[in-house]
Amino acid sequence: MNMSATKRHNRVLISASILIAVIVHVALQWGALFARSDFSFSSFRAYFAGDQLSYMSMVVNASQGELANVEPFTQTGTNSYPHLYYYFLGTVSRIVGISPLQAWAVGGLISQMILVAVLATALVLLSRRWWAALLAPIPFILGTFSVFLSDSWFTAMDSHAVLWGPFGVLFTLNGESVGLCMGAAAMLLILIAFLRVRRPWARILLVCIASLTVGLLANVQTYAFLTVVYLLSYVVAAYVIVTARRPRLLAGISLVLVAGLFVVGPLIAAEAGPLVTLVMGLIPTVPGWIALITRSRGLVAGFILLAGLAAIPQLLGTAQGILGDDPFLTYRVASSKNLGVDWRGIVGSLGLSIPLLATLAAGLHRKNMLWIAYPVGALAAWILGATNDVWGANQEPYRFWLDLFVLISISALPIFVLAALSYFHPRPERPISESESESDLAPGARSKTTLVATWVLALCVSAAAVSAVDFARFTIDTTYHSLWSYDTPRDNAVGQLGKEAVAEQTGGLIVVDPCVDVLAMKITSGAPVADYNVGMAWPADHEAVHTVMVERGENILSIEHAHAAGVEWVISDTACAVDWAATYADDLKAVSSVVYYENEVGEQEKIQMWKIQ
Repeated sequence: MNMSATKRHNRVLISASILIAVIVHVALQWGALFARSDFSFSSFRAYFAGDQLSYMSMVVNASQGELANVEPFTQTGTNSYPHLYYYFLGTVSRIVGISPLQAWAVGGLISQMILVAVLATALVLLSRRWWAALLAPIPFILGTFSVFLSDSWFTAMDSHAVLWGPFGVLFTLNGESVGLCMGAAAMLLILIAFLRVRRPWARILLVCIASLTVGLLANVQTYAFLTVVYLLSYVVAAYVIVTARRPRLLAGISLVLVAGLFVVGPLIAAEAGPLVTLVMGLIPTVPGWIALITRSRGLVAGFILLAGLAAIPQLLGTAQGILGDDPFLTYRVASSKNLGVDWRGIVGSLGLSIPLLATLAAGLHRKNMLWIAYPVGALAAWILGATNDVWGANQEPYRFWLDLFVLISISALPIFVLAALSYFHPRPERPISESESESDLAPGARSKTTLVATWVLALCVSAAAVSAVDFARFTIDTTYHSLWSYDTPRDNAVGQLGKEAVAEQTGGLIVVDPCVDVLAMKITSGAPVADYNVGMAWPADHEAVHTVMVERGENILSIEHAHAAGVEWVISDTACAVDWAATYADDLKAVSSVVYYENEVGEQEKIQMWKIQ
């Protein structure tokens, strides 16, 4: 076989292995849904759906051309929540002509397929072995030993804090899921540029793309952005330290700053607030960044500037809200309580932390600075993020634990594979360095080293495999794999009347009776409704709207409070036991109705629309 034929053969193998990796990932992560008879891309996953449907409200608004920076349910006030991705999905929905629900599902699927393809490509490029791509689906099935800790695929802790594997994080398909895919892909691009790209312009281009991607994350999802920045910063700082001329000095300064964080952090939080404290959590990496900027003659500063420019829209909006004492942001940063990670976080991390420690051991043995720096920096970021309640920030530390689990498991895999291959399939790609002694290369020493490496590799694989039992349990959990359809006659009737209210162009809000799902009202019609997600964004008159929400939950419609909240329309179901149409007949004027059910004897059930007098 000649050289050109060999190259073509290798390219075919590489392309096939990457494609297979993507297909295996989709089969593993989506297979249980595809197997359902009620699956369609327009169905919504009934998986902690309250928050997800709240995000969907932004997609629905954008699909109707509503791109204003407002609270999405009432379409009043200001929305400080990052919404770039949701507006992107809505815009695609409008242009392509698919429903927002379909855009949500397809967008989430494509983002994961791209990430797996990038990971598979990185594995091939870095290892120079076509079959390495087939390892790409592994990070997404790692678990937290929850089956053994809590007899479930996840571990519930205080409040709403949980521990679960990457599959649990990415299953939502929301902005956080997509943001983590973007962030992980950006880190892999940097790794490829650093280890394999030789042409300076190509390396700079890849890092520029990665930098812009990291910056954009601020506009996609806050925790995805923060965790990517934390992981990237601590890994870079660790690498700069271990490759410095005086590593002990830089390491000493950084360790002092880490220790100081636990002392000064609570004081900063008390004076400047939790968000500022989260930024202070990056201070220990500053010496490393300064040294790297100096070492690169300012080039790295350009990458940081690019990331900052991409992040500016969201950063400015958040800063203005904080400085202006925005009531929502004040509430949001103060509401993160009892969300810490206890000892179960250590146990839950073993499927990933053991391979990280093995990589560190290989780095120390082989004197490979990257293999030393990555696990040190990754563990530092993971520990500090998951303990931010201890050092003052107290902003959902369990979310940092979850998101960093995802990012580390993906970005660590190529480095772990390189370290493992150095013991089992070494390639003489460089001459023996002076740091390698003859005993390292002697047959007896190699045999002993390989034996130890075999046991370590077996331990890593065993830990990951046992942790994946959580994923196996997850795939058969029909409750969390159930789907909601918004294409029933009743939902269509609700949506039709909501659109009729919008067509009146009065700007008034809609309140629905206790039997009509307000989220379904918003998703099917896009109409402004008297509701909002307290943890996402607040309407202009949130107190008045909140009063209407509370009273609705108590089966009450106060006409006075409805007027105060700007409510003009009522949507009711004739099948509802709570008959607002009869109770408030003097204050409601019938406008329209749609029949959604009729039996053989002509009995009907309707969705009705009323105007408040």
